[in-house]
Amino acid sequence: MPEPKSEASRLLGRRLRERRLTLGFNQESVALLAGLNVSNYARIDRGYGNPTMYTLIRLAAVLQLELSELVIGLEVEQLPPTRDAYLAINFR
Repeated sequence: MPEPKSEASRLLGRRLRERRLTLGFNQESVALLAGLNVSNYARIDRGYGNPTMYTLIRLAAVLQLELSELVIGLEVEQLPPTRDAYLAINFR
């Protein structure tokens, strides 16, 4: 199995999976309730996906969470490197 794209993806997947299991849902149920393709949701749940904001909002609603509970503590250092990463401070 490949490594997660980033530490942020891994942490998000872990949070989703833990909540899903706490509620007694399987991956298919969550995907269907959120209007997602099952295999795409499974990738996110395993920490390999990179969901859009819309997808995160849908998943938070299905899992009865605030969106902030999914992303709290995720930092830019946990993202994969990009070739053109800039911060606002670079333009002052």
